[in-house]
Amino acid sequence: MQKIPLFQKIITCTLAGLVIGAAVLRICFTFIRAWLPIRMITIVPALLLAAAVIYAVIWSVRKTNNPATLAFWQGALRYGVAFDLATFGWEKLFHFQFVVPLSKLDLPFNSFSSQDLFWAFFSHSYPLGCMIAGCQIMGAMLLLFSRTRLAGVFVLLPVLANILLMDIFYQIGTTVVIHASIMMAGVLYFLFIEFDRLKAFFFAAKDQLPSLPISQYFKTAVRLSIIYIPLLLIAMREKPDRDPQLMGKYEVKQMTVNQQVLNPSSCEDSILTRVYFDIKNGCVFEFNTTQRRWYGIYKKKGDQLEIKWASTGKPVFTGVMSPVNPSGNIALTGVLGNDSMKMILQKTNN
Repeated sequence: MQKIPLFQKIITCTLAGLVIGAAVLRICFTFIRAWLPIRMITIVPALLLAAAVIYAVIWSVRKTNNPATLAFWQGALRYGVAFDLATFGWEKLFHFQFVVPLSKLDLPFNSFSSQDLFWAFFSHSYPLGCMIAGCQIMGAMLLLFSRTRLAGVFVLLPVLANILLMDIFYQIGTTVVIHASIMMAGVLYFLFIEFDRLKAFFFAAKDQLPSLPISQYFKTAVRLSIIYIPLLLIAMREKPDRDPQLMGKYEVKQMTVNQQVLNPSSCEDSILTRVYFDIKNGCVFEFNTTQRRWYGIYKKKGDQLEIKWASTGKPVFTGVMSPVNPSGNIALTGVLGNDSMKMILQKTNN
C-alpha cells in the first residue's frame, strides 16, 4: 500500500473542510439569514472545518494509508467546489446575480463605487453572464468525474482567477475575496496532484511541429519582436494626455458675461457650470445638466486658447487662460460668439 504523505493528509482534509464550510455558509446566508443571527449561522461551517482538521490529525497520528480515506476527502473537496460554482452559475442564469437596481443606473457614472461599476458592467449583457455561468456549470460537472477531472480544472481555473482578481481590484468585499480564494485553492489542489502528468505533457512530450532550418538567433529575434516592436510603435504615438497639468474637471466658481455677473449655482440651463479639459485636447462646456453639453477640441498656444465645437453653428471660443495655480484655479477670459466672458474655474477631483 502506497504511503500517503502527512502534508497531503492535512492539506486534503483542511481544504475539504474550508470548501464545504464556505459553501454551506453561503447557502445559509442566502436562505436562513432572516431567521437566525449571523453568529449562529457561522457555527455550522466552523464545526465542519474543525471536524476536518481534527480528523486530519487523527489520521496522521494513526499513520494509516487507506486510499479509500483519501478518496473520500478528495471527493468531498471536489463536490464542495463543484456545488458552489454550479450554484453561482445557475444563479446567473436565473437573474439572481449581475442585477443592478434601475434607479442606480440613472445615477452619474462617477458616483458609482467600484463594486457598483462591477455589477453594472456585467449586468449590461445577459448573454455574457450566461457564458460565464455555462463555464462554471460545465467545469463543475467535469470536475466530478475522474476521467474529466483535469479538464474541469482547466475550465475552472481561468474563470476563478478572473473572478478572484475582479473581487480584489473592484473591492467587492473581504468575505467575497476569501470565499473565492478558498474555491481557487480547492481547484489548484487538483492541479498540483497531477504535477507529474502535466510536466510530462508540457515539457517531456516530443514536439510534433516541423522546425524551420534557419538560424536560432534569427528565431530568437523574431520571438522577442512581440516586445520591442509594440514598444517602438507605442513610443512613436502621440500621448492622449497632451496637457497633463490642464487636464481635468473644473467647476465654474465665478462667471461674468458681457460684464454681467451670473450665479453659477443658478438652475438656468444657459448658465455654464462645468468645463472639462480632456484627453486628445477634448473640451466640454456643460450648462447645468449633462443633457446640455458642447463638445469640442481646444488648441492652446502659450496662454492663448481656442475651442472649436463639434456641432456646426456653435461659435468658436477664443480667449486667454492663466496658468493653473497650486490650488487648481484657472482664470479664463475670452469671447464666445458675440459675448465676452470671464470665468474662474476650480479643479475638482470627482
